[in-house]
Amino acid sequence: MTFQGGVKEAAKMLAGLSKQAREKVLELISKKDPRMAEALHKSMYTFDDLQYLTPVMLIELMREIKTADMALGLRISAPALKDFVLKNTPRVMRQEIEEILMGPPQLASKVEEAQERVMEVVRKKIDKGQLIINKESSEKLV
Repeated sequence: MTFQGGVKEAAKMLAGLSKQAREKVLELISKKDPRMAEALHKSMYTFDDLQYLTPVMLIELMREIKTADMALGLRISAPALKDFVLKNTPRVMRQEIEEILMGPPQLASKVEEAQERVMEVVRKKIDKGQLIINKESSEKLV
């Protein structure tokens, strides 16, 4: 049986491991191929995965990122994520996000850079145990 799927599929498997197991696997990979370990770490969670946060975790995240970065990132995100963010952010923040969403077209590279700035914070918070992205479970986080 051969493995098919590459970095994204391997990252999905890593994301499903416990934090301790994930760190151990990434550490072992890093010793042999640091670039691969970094690619796996970046691919474990995507911008659209933010829809799996709880509303409280979203608010905590929004306190640590620029609202403009979230808004720019939402321009090319899944409709479910846009709805989740707009529904769960305070009114003033929601207005700022909506203004950017409805504003003039932006370069795709600028949008991707904004998403990456958000995801850098997300990955750090996940590594610290401050955020949990629970895509696979039907059980709700409380």
